[in-house]
Amino acid sequence: MTRWNPNLFRKDGLAKGFNPEYLGALIAQGESLVSNQMPVVFSLAHLASLSRTLYSDLHGFVSRSDIQRKDFPYRSFPIAKRSGGVRWISIPAPPLMAVQQWICQNVLNRVEPHAAAYAFVPRRRLLDHAQRHCGATWLVKVDIKDFFSNISERQAFQVFLRLGYPKLLSFEMARLCTRVTPRRKGAKWTNSNDDHSIPEYDCRFVGSLPQGAPTSPALSNLVCMDLDRDLTELAVSKSATFSRYADDLCFSLTSGSREAAFALKRDVSKVLWKHGFSENPKKTRVVPPGARMVLTGLLVNANVPTVPREVRDLVRMHLHYAKKNGIPMHCKARGFRSIFGFKNHLLGLIGYVASVDKKHGADFYAQFNQLPWIEFDL
Repeated sequence: MTRWNPNLFRKDGLAKGFNPEYLGALIAQGESLVSNQMPVVFSLAHLASLSRTLYSDLHGFVSRSDIQRKDFPYRSFPIAKRSGGVRWISIPAPPLMAVQQWICQNVLNRVEPHAAAYAFVPRRRLLDHAQRHCGATWLVKVDIKDFFSNISERQAFQVFLRLGYPKLLSFEMARLCTRVTPRRKGAKWTNSNDDHSIPEYDCRFVGSLPQGAPTSPALSNLVCMDLDRDLTELAVSKSATFSRYADDLCFSLTSGSREAAFALKRDVSKVLWKHGFSENPKKTRVVPPGARMVLTGLLVNANVPTVPREVRDLVRMHLHYAKKNGIPMHCKARGFRSIFGFKNHLLGLIGYVASVDKKHGADFYAQFNQLPWIEFDL
């Protein structure tokens, strides 16, 4: 992206007949953004130009003009969770995807999240998150309920406002990064008549982060900056170690008691409520001494994280029977809808193992590459 030049901006503006005082105000705003290491964006039309999208498209997304059309401007579909059930993924329409990718790359990814956040952050790995909790005596794992969908457009607006963008543009970018789910109950998800002074932007419903939008991961981390700070302070006060991987909160203690661990869990719930979240009791766990400690799929009982044996055994099983019975027969026996899907699934498992255990990972990659994938034009 071309670096903003205030001299050229002023000369061009004067040549087009703009008021010098107006140009001065815009330049002051631009210099403020540059000092915050943010790209200079003055308006929705300017954003459309920078992201190579149409202003009419962006204005339509912001005004929620197609709210009555089911799913528009997103296409939603379910994917199976490893733990069972389904997760709904929402993919934005091409022009919305384009502006979201621009915002993510040029705005959101320039901001460093809190040190306790490990998901969706360059150079911070799941392995590093697990490493922090190795050798613990007690493990307290708290899952945030409906994480993305409980982050509202108002919270996204505050993120853009803190980065230095004017109120109107912050509101418009927040709208571009969120999706409305009509009929959602509660004051958090409805607007009053006084919320908008721009009639064409009036919308009864408040949007939330859609899972599947490129902006949602980075925005979630920036919205959670204060939450991460408060949870870190709580952990320090309890002689615990804390880190967060998306909606998974983990606290570890090297000493203590059952009472202390459960008291910590209760305090975590209070902090979550303070920031507009709640825990998912079905996924919240207190792991005592001597028990098997699994954190985001990794064992942390030892001094370094390890891949659980059942994951390695699963990879071995797929490799063995794909070689023995042939890839098509194995896909059919294991319920895979396509060879392409099976290949990606197996590659993902092997990559997961290799990220933690290079020796086993290299061996699995070698066996994977010996399978006759080329016969199926993959």
